[in-house]
Amino acid sequence: MVAWTVRCGTCRRKKIKCDRQWPACGQCRKSRQPCPGAPERLKFVPENTTKIPGTSLARTPATVIRYPVILNEQPQISRSIRGTHAMEVGSELMALLTSQVETFGFSSFAHLLTNVPAMLESSEALTGAIACLSDARKRQLASPKPERKLDLKLYGSALHNLRKDLQDTGKLNRMETLLATLVMCRVEATIATTADLPHLIVTWSVHLTGVGYLLERLGPEALRDKLVFSVLLEIVCELSSHYYARDESFFLASPQWQRALMEIRDPPLVDRLLLAVFAQMAEFPDVMRELRRYHTGQVPFQYVHSRTKVMWEAFKAIEGPMQDIIEDRSLISKRPASSPSSPVEEVYEAGKDVVARVCCLHAVGCIVAHNMFLAVDQDSSREIEQGKRALSRRIWMFHEQAMKVGSFGMHYYPTALLLTYDSADSEDTRDWIVDQLNLLQGRNPATDNMWTSEEVYRRCQATSGSI
Repeated sequence: MVAWTVRCGTCRRKKIKCDRQWPACGQCRKSRQPCPGAPERLKFVPENTTKIPGTSLARTPATVIRYPVILNEQPQISRSIRGTHAMEVGSELMALLTSQVETFGFSSFAHLLTNVPAMLESSEALTGAIACLSDARKRQLASPKPERKLDLKLYGSALHNLRKDLQDTGKLNRMETLLATLVMCRVEATIATTADLPHLIVTWSVHLTGVGYLLERLGPEALRDKLVFSVLLEIVCELSSHYYARDESFFLASPQWQRALMEIRDPPLVDRLLLAVFAQMAEFPDVMRELRRYHTGQVPFQYVHSRTKVMWEAFKAIEGPMQDIIEDRSLISKRPASSPSSPVEEVYEAGKDVVARVCCLHAVGCIVAHNMFLAVDQDSSREIEQGKRALSRRIWMFHEQAMKVGSFGMHYYPTALLLTYDSADSEDTRDWIVDQLNLLQGRNPATDNMWTSEEVYRRCQATSGSI
């Protein structure tokens, strides 16, 4: 879905682009007239139709949020939640987090969820989203597997409650609404395997636009709040791919957001590198859009060559500190691979989620930057291809940990694995990548759309800007 009506009233009336730099946008300042500020109404337009195989959601439109979500003139105020229900949902969540430390509890998402129980009594939307998440997680771990991955009654109730909060202007800036949207995004992206995914995206949810809109609405100053900052870091990778698929700029690339992102005081080395990776990822949608325009003759070679080279060199500059982390045995251990079909002889295991995440996402960023630069500079192809193979091996060396902690523990890993496909030097390795993607996402041939070599290859090519 695409958020369209985010312009101020003046820019919308004039049908011109608005930079949304509230309290007064650039167009209004330039024309020296008062700016009415941020719009009070939302409108979301669907990009495509999402179908969840294995469920009847496509046949029950009443249970699905269909954007546009138009705000009511008089917002409906949700009734208060009975404390007992909120307490039950919170207790069930904490039981899942504490009993599944090696899987659910390993992730940065799980750390976010530890803040949720105290908020449940004040938000029906968040309570519904957590109830849906907890049930879906238990279904995911059940043996034998239940017929449905989601309880449609819980799922429909969660969507209904979230819709009510999105229709209430008084709740759009509340942390509970942001967390509820993030939880539903993670449920759909991780548990419900969808068809017709946008290019470059391995896990996707219609609620990605909702999370992006709410974060942008809060503004860069909100990053001073530790919880808001954690939400942004949790979803940056998906949002970057999402804005690329929409052919739009990522708000995180703006100077105001970049300054706020880098103003975090004295972070540890691993966190500092992760922020540097995310700062570059925010530029992906803009650079890829320029590559598309270059392929159609709308942008000169020198301009797009300069932009892709700067990004490529920025990622290369991070490689030295990354090697220090990888070689630090107090952070990452190494052992022989247990699977005979593995394309690597040894595998990594990181004791902390942030370590595995920065290693994989830095490799992802480098591969994407390499592909973009290679699209305009064939002279560097040999160096780039060698670098991509080394980065792909790094990602493959985390595959056993990804299988161990599951799709919640390392939700970014399927995308990382997919992007290594064109670096594989044998058909066996390419088949292994496809098999791992299907296993990581728990895809069932009877109910889900399975990954194929053709589909994986096509998504790899998207990073060249040719799609």
